[in-house]
Amino acid sequence: MKTVTCKGLNISEFSLGTVQLGMNYGINNATGKPDPKTSNTILNLAIENGINVLDTAAAYGDSELVIGAWLKTIAPSKKPLIVTKVTGIQPGTYRFVKEYIQGKVAASKERLGVEQLDMLLLHNFDEYLRDEDHVRQAMEELKADGDIRFTGASAYSHHDYGKIAETGFDATQIPINLFDWTQIKNGGMEKLEKSGMIVFARSVFLQGLVFADPDHLPEKMLFARDTLVKFRGLCEKYGLTPAVLALSYVNSLSAITSLVLGCETPQQVQENVDLFSKCVTLSADQLAEIRNCFVDTPRRVLNPGLW
Repeated sequence: MKTVTCKGLNISEFSLGTVQLGMNYGINNATGKPDPKTSNTILNLAIENGINVLDTAAAYGDSELVIGAWLKTIAPSKKPLIVTKVTGIQPGTYRFVKEYIQGKVAASKERLGVEQLDMLLLHNFDEYLRDEDHVRQAMEELKADGDIRFTGASAYSHHDYGKIAETGFDATQIPINLFDWTQIKNGGMEKLEKSGMIVFARSVFLQGLVFADPDHLPEKMLFARDTLVKFRGLCEKYGLTPAVLALSYVNSLSAITSLVLGCETPQQVQENVDLFSKCVTLSADQLAEIRNCFVDTPRRVLNPGLW
């Protein structure tokens, strides 16, 4: 598994999303939340294949507890970087904000069975925007106190990535896929890269749209046909499957540190590891061709909320 060095960390190009370990999640989840034995198998298989980042959150059901129980079964030297998230922050006095985050940090540490959180992200960048100074100061002080090693924020495509780059946080997590060029056109991705932040990418398959056959779409999804026809044409031209092209595109962006993919079964972990082994670095000409194809992709295609 390839790694990227950032902030003094060697981060695997594939980060394991663990929401599925804590709750039934996703419209394509056919197996449901795995039992503890299967969860341990998933986590062990990830580590054995060189994945060294787990993405979790307090809001992901029992995910932190599952990871915490698993950590007790492995050697300390094999412990991955654990990224978790805090939510529910409301504007108020500095003391109010810090004590709230501090309480959530303590709860996550207890569930994970650790003395320090490797990385804490705000689960939604909006919580930062509602009370910038107090939230930033609280995160910085919790880091200085040793409660948190790295700070960050999870964002959505409508957020100002330049604003994220100015926070002074260590990391961010953003949605990105080859159909959506908004944050490249407006310079947001470049600002993140220049900031030196660790950038985790999610939603690289756009909720499975990249796998859809343009000739067999349900009527309500016909608006995406032209986009998918162009995408399948590029897959054929480059000799890559839809999954490999989608991953290769995001992996080829210099701002991106690691891609977060969730897995419900050990088989899916292995399948995703195999996909990464088939990824290629796209050339400048290929990236330009992809841009020309999708730079003006309709918003309805890009936003699953409009499907």
